[in-house]
Amino acid sequence: MRGLSRYPTLPTILAGVVLTLLGGALAAWSPPLADSIEGSVYDSFLRTAPRNPASGRIAIVDLDEASLERLGQWPWPRYRIARLLDKIREGGATAVGLDMVFAEPDRMSLTPLSGEILRDLGARIDLAGLPREALDTDRALAATLAGGPFVLGYQFDFETARGNGCVLHPLRAAVLAGGGTGGDDGLFGARGVVCNLPALSAAAGASGFFNVTPDPDGVLRRVPLVIRHNGALYPNLALALYLRARGGDAVLETGPEGAEALRLDGRRIPLDRHGNLLVNFRGPHRTFPHLSAAAVLDGTADPALLTGRIVLLGTTAAGLKEIRTTPLDAAHPGVEIHANVLDDLLLGDPIAEPRWARAVGVLLVLFPGFLLTGLLARSSAAWGLALIVPSAAGIWIGSWGLLAYRQVFLPPLLPVITLAVVFTALTSMRFLRADREVRERTRKLALTQDAIIQSLAALTETRHHETGGHIQRTRHYIRVLAGCLQAHPGFRTRLDDATVELLFRLAPLHDIGKVGVRDRILLKPDRLTPEEYEEMKRHTLYGSETIRMAKRMMGEDAFFQIADDIVLNHHERWDGTGYPNGLREGAIPLPGRLMAVADAYDAIISPRVYKPAFPHEEAVRILSGKRGTHFDPDVVDAFLEINEEFREIAARFAGAGVEPEPPPEA
Repeated sequence: MRGLSRYPTLPTILAGVVLTLLGGALAAWSPPLADSIEGSVYDSFLRTAPRNPASGRIAIVDLDEASLERLGQWPWPRYRIARLLDKIREGGATAVGLDMVFAEPDRMSLTPLSGEILRDLGARIDLAGLPREALDTDRALAATLAGGPFVLGYQFDFETARGNGCVLHPLRAAVLAGGGTGGDDGLFGARGVVCNLPALSAAAGASGFFNVTPDPDGVLRRVPLVIRHNGALYPNLALALYLRARGGDAVLETGPEGAEALRLDGRRIPLDRHGNLLVNFRGPHRTFPHLSAAAVLDGTADPALLTGRIVLLGTTAAGLKEIRTTPLDAAHPGVEIHANVLDDLLLGDPIAEPRWARAVGVLLVLFPGFLLTGLLARSSAAWGLALIVPSAAGIWIGSWGLLAYRQVFLPPLLPVITLAVVFTALTSMRFLRADREVRERTRKLALTQDAIIQSLAALTETRHHETGGHIQRTRHYIRVLAGCLQAHPGFRTRLDDATVELLFRLAPLHDIGKVGVRDRILLKPDRLTPEEYEEMKRHTLYGSETIRMAKRMMGEDAFFQIADDIVLNHHERWDGTGYPNGLREGAIPLPGRLMAVADAYDAIISPRVYKPAFPHEEAVRILSGKRGTHFDPDVVDAFLEINEEFREIAARFAGAGVEPEPPPEA
């Protein structure tokens, strides 16, 4: 028996192995949905992890609302931009990056503007004596840019081939593929570019793109450092600004899957295969010091915030700024994103997703998953839970610790989900099998109980020849009667399906006490004397005592209680004139009231030594006439509603010695 009940390990092992391998496949080839969820996990880690402080070497000159209010709307004339850049340079900035593009000539230059007025309005403007910078503001800006150290920004176009006349500044970088140079670097390739005026780009001598693209969920986590265009490599604005301030060359490392890292000043900056840097954001917006452009122009800005710093010129003014959602802020201005990238390069601490992280992620799925499978195949769910909780917590906390203190992101979600799925699936399988085993044992127990009941009833049949068909008919009478009353508001809660089934199974015991009645009385072929009738009435007590003896041995149970209620009370009357206890109305247990009607109907339609069998119609009339005196009115009403079913049952089980029916399977 022990071998039969032991849970078989093969289905558990197969299910656990399949689920674990599926989790490993998802970890190796992460689908977009998993990437999106892992991105949310990454964001939460970045928000809760201790953040490295900013380097203190970056400042932002902000074309803010106050500057626009004091000096007019954007775009400003370029001579004013030139003066602003001169002020920044004079303040001691080591390099200045412009998060803006000057793609067209300045229409505020007086020389071309006067020509347009003459053409359109026929009016000539005398430009004599005006400052040269006002006559051609682009030339004034170019002269300032030529004095350095400035880096212009531009925008790559990945759809349209344009900008063939642009002056761009390629990245001076060797491409190291494995042991040598060359090979497919996996970088984004741009078809066109929206660039600055060639004279401005040539004067500046340095430039970088400011393209950024958020992840599919709309959160900006990565910024490309290098993009390929027309066969050459071009740097991000932050990278170009870093090289302008620090000098030196770069080395791009590539591998079989694409880009891997960028080496700067001996530091290895990790990249993904497309050349993206996973930004280690220093904080929400305004983490870096901001200086109002108007304050810089009029000399009221704190000069200490410019001296020795790399400066980014951009805007946070409403309607002008480029807004992105980042892991730390729902509205991060574009100029501050560039500042975060630049600070990562200065400190050499961007977030890394190394190539080995994917392999480790697969192992974190497979090893705990297989271990959990083996444990659940041999041990209880409690042991599995003892493994899964510390394992999941260890993976989660370990991943957070790597990000917080080593700037390495190892995605924890799929290993944890795989453990949870394997545990849930395998414990569910165990539960379902255990439930099937319980159901089977319950079914066999019900069969055993019914066999015992039928045997006891058959014992009564051997003493009294008239009881064979009577036992079968009355059990079916009580089932249909109880089934009808299930719709009655007063009985609905007391007559559920399980109770009706118990009534059906236990009804054959109602006359079991007759075994204790002496043969000369039980088998007497004539009416009983009053003394003999009193002895016959004791069969209810004999049967009840037998049931109660079993109840004392087995404990309280609905099975024994219903059996006792039937055996003891099926001769009680609604008006209190019945036996053995003279109970009345609602004090009579419901099983006894149901059995009373079923037993009386069968007695009326069956022949006795002291009376003939009456027809069905007469039985209906007699029972209806005793409604509210002998029988429960509601039970009689139910009988009247379904009396034709009683007639059919009586015809089906007519006569004595009918074979007992097995109970329906559970």
